[in-house]
Amino acid sequence: MEIFKNTEFVGGLPGIVDSFVGNILSYAVLLASIATITMTFLELIKAVFGLRLNYHRKKIVSWLKNEQAYHELLILSVAEVESADALFDQPTDKMLGQIQAATNVVIDFPDLYPAMYDFLTGVPRSEAARAETNQSDNNYNDQKSSQDRDIWANFITRAGTAPSDEATQAATKARARIDHFVSRKLDAFQTRTEYKWARLNQYWAVGGASILIFSFLRMLDPHPSPIIPAVFLALFGGMISPFAKDIITGLSSIKKS
Repeated sequence: MEIFKNTEFVGGLPGIVDSFVGNILSYAVLLASIATITMTFLELIKAVFGLRLNYHRKKIVSWLKNEQAYHELLILSVAEVESADALFDQPTDKMLGQIQAATNVVIDFPDLYPAMYDFLTGVPRSEAARAETNQSDNNYNDQKSSQDRDIWANFITRAGTAPSDEATQAATKARARIDHFVSRKLDAFQTRTEYKWARLNQYWAVGGASILIFSFLRMLDPHPSPIIPAVFLALFGGMISPFAKDIITGLSSIKKS
């Protein structure tokens, strides 16, 4: 405790803190610069090689699992299958906005887009529910969703006499349930797609920053350090470089105060 009674030490404490913060701030600025360079190159690579486009295409194909439904979706979204890139090369939320508009048309005209309608109105069942009813894994539609699908399709495509009040009421309830399940299906797909894309971007950013730091350590140092320590240092710098801007902001406020 006597160290805190030393007036010389206490008087020099602000200078010590300022020097320490200044050194850390210099490293943080370097890491922030590396992060900025890395992200710039990553955005360039993603744009040139169409990584987001191919990622979205793969996710949509895996999601639909039906070539006819895939073609119907593209026709409703971008007018033709050949223009699929225009749909997929968008941010996920904008792409899902186009798909949402397409699903509204599908539900209003189930006879024109049967494959997409069957996909949208199918409700996934849990393993327990399928086991309880002794259904196979390939059967994803429960009885209620099948009823709603048929009720609404028969109502909207009817011809001839006007429907009864009972039929209209049943169709209205079926449509409300279909809208609810379709909305949740689209939201679930968007959540999964955005999450995986964000994680991939994080991996690429950390990996790219680590490679850049390792290159600097090996090429700019006149006496390069051993490879293994350099690898660990590069990985550590790559992991914290995305947060370097936050570190700079926090340290700058400490230095000012």
